[in-house]
This record gives sequence, structure tokens and C-alpha cells, in this order.
Amino acid sequence: MEMVLGRINAEKLSYVFVIFLAGCVIGWVYEEIFYLFAEGALQNRGVLYGPWLPIYGTGAVLMYFFKGIKKNPFLLFLSCACIAGIVEYSIGFAGIEYFGMRLWDYRDLFMNVDGIICLRSVVSFGLMGVIFHYLAEPAIEKIYLGLDRTKVNHILAATLVIFAADIVLSIFFRTPITY
Repeated sequence: MEMVLGRINAEKLSYVFVIFLAGCVIGWVYEEIFYLFAEGALQNRGVLYGPWLPIYGTGAVLMYFFKGIKKNPFLLFLSCACIAGIVEYSIGFAGIEYFGMRLWDYRDLFMNVDGIICLRSVVSFGLMGVIFHYLAEPAIEKIYLGLDRTKVNHILAATLVIFAADIVLSIFFRTPITY
């Protein structure tokens, strides 16, 4: 079942939420592993308490809509890199400008823009987007389509409540790592 664009219904919205959650969790794992090697310590680098980073979920959802160009890997890579750069810059800029928080710092890296994005991040997120399209999303779709809809809907509803509670608690009580 191809679920990209077209008529929006509850099934498609549920699947897009699954893509969002998968991106959030995979991004959190990626960050933890990256910084374990870079800084030698595990720390929750996100703005939320839970093991999820909404910036990655947002990127995953936007990249998902490039499924139609999957037959052209180079164009897919460029599209994913561009959307990742736009998302990362927008959220990084908003964090600095409106909340006084620099959540990451690329000022010392090659071809950075305001220390918010750099060549390394854009290229790595473009590659992750290609991996997402060719490996992760097909596996997610296969699992999703094989599950009982009622159970999936209950799990997604519970996850949405937990995610919303995490956002509220994090707004009032969490101080994220900043630079």
C-alpha cells in the first residue's frame, strides 16, 4: 500500500505519526551514539525528557513526502539534504533568537552558517534520508501494515498522551544542554 499523498484520512495520519515517532527515536539514538564517541559520555541531548528528538521526527516526516523521487537516489539525497538543512537551520535559529538557547554549535566546523548548520550535518542528514527511504521506511511500513489496527491506534493514542505530557513537563522543568 503506497501511502504518500492524496486524500488525507485517519490511517495516513496514523502512519505519518509513526514516521514522526520513528524519526524522533532514531534521531535520539543517533545523537547518543555520536556524542558517546565524540565526548565520551551519554547525556540526553534533547529538549524533552523522553528518548526522542522532535527535530528528527519533523525531518523524517518531511523527507517521507519525497518518496515519489525514490527512483532517483541522487535527487533523493539532494532533496533530503536540503530539507534537513532547512529544518535544522529553522529550529536552530528559532532556539537562539526566540528562546536564547543554542542547542548545538557548528561554529568550528567547515562551511557552517551561523554555527547552526554545516556541510557535515547537511551531508550526513542527506545520507540518513536515503537510508530512511531505502531501508527504514519500508521496514516500518511492513511492520505497520501487519499489525492489528485497533491495537496500533491504542498504542499511538497512549504514545501521543505520553509525548504531550513530556512536552509540558519539559517546558516547565527541563533545562536542555546548550552551547
